[in-house]
Amino acid sequence: MFKRSLEQVLIEDINDFKISIVFGPRQVGKSYLLNLIFNKNFPHKKSHFFDLEQTHDLLEFSGSPAEIQERITKAGKLIFIDEFHYIKNAGKIFKAIYDLAKRFPKKQIKIFASGSSSIEIHKHIKESMAGRVWTYQLMPLTLDEYLSANRADLTIDEYFIYGGLPEVYDYVGSKRELYLNQILETYIQKDIKSMIKEENITAFNKLLFMLAEYQGQVVVRSALANDLRVSSQTVDRYLELLENTFTLYALSSFSTNISNELKKSKKYYLYDLGVRNALLKNFKPLSARKDLGTIYETYVLHYLMSIKNKANSSLFFWRTAKGLEVDFVYLQNQEITAIEVKHRYDQKVLTPSLEAFLRAYPHTKRVIIVFKESKKFDSYEEFEYRGYKVSLVRVDVLDSVFD
Repeated sequence: MFKRSLEQVLIEDINDFKISIVFGPRQVGKSYLLNLIFNKNFPHKKSHFFDLEQTHDLLEFSGSPAEIQERITKAGKLIFIDEFHYIKNAGKIFKAIYDLAKRFPKKQIKIFASGSSSIEIHKHIKESMAGRVWTYQLMPLTLDEYLSANRADLTIDEYFIYGGLPEVYDYVGSKRELYLNQILETYIQKDIKSMIKEENITAFNKLLFMLAEYQGQVVVRSALANDLRVSSQTVDRYLELLENTFTLYALSSFSTNISNELKKSKKYYLYDLGVRNALLKNFKPLSARKDLGTIYETYVLHYLMSIKNKANSSLFFWRTAKGLEVDFVYLQNQEITAIEVKHRYDQKVLTPSLEAFLRAYPHTKRVIIVFKESKKFDSYEEFEYRGYKVSLVRVDVLDSVFD
């Protein structure tokens, strides 16, 4: 139903026998994407699909590394392994398959693999797969991918309410809310509950709610610890687990040692707007929401994270001790773009925060102001402000300034 931009990238990898790994949160469509490529190439290529969340497939990988390697190489020339991190010593096995193929071209096979655990994936890659792997992060649907379904019932407002997990749009009405609540429950049971002490489940659940409520705000971890009545080390561990299971994105503050800027501060964003709304138990239409600024800011964060995968880039926020703040500082090839997100924007002027940022960083390449509504601007407008190029862009056409 949805056209994923990563699909074509993976298709182009088919004739490159490096291991292609797709990682990301649960339910963003990793398995669907691998199945799609598998079905497009079967039976034209000798191929096989292993789903390691299915018991019968997982059992086939319960032998020694040598036995697993033989099972994979005999299965075909195009191999798909979903949730590969369940394989013990997966990195070493993939390395052996790759190195053998490099010595003997007739033994070349192509492996596509997916995984939902950053801890396990990075462990496998760091162990033995340097130079032998392509890694890609699949995120929830971008707005462009969502609109690619070309369905009359899928409006932009629906996207901001129910988020970017593809399967949620297989349902209508309250079933969408039920689906998102089940994702939340399953995630806690499957990915987190086994990693934390049973007596701290309540504190962890409360932390999730607080992160949803304070999304996009600077978070003081010691204050979280006091509210939850746990140690700061426990909060740090919970935040790390959420990041390693791709459920939470942490944004660091941007600074080049200017004394009045915040140091080591972070803002946190949940990976999906629908999941955030499920945590808040708030699926009200946008017209009745009091958190529109947070919703649009979160969407822009998700968008910037998706293009960050494709470029030599990094992403921060900027805030001074006096409270001046720029939502995002996007660096590509060390060129600075300052980005502010506003629900409504009607004047060709800069906010005091942007003015302060440009004084601090006069070599900033460009300024982007993202808006949802405007009385004066349509979808895209450019102007020059004191020598800086400023782009005003409506949130649903953000791609137009990042081509």
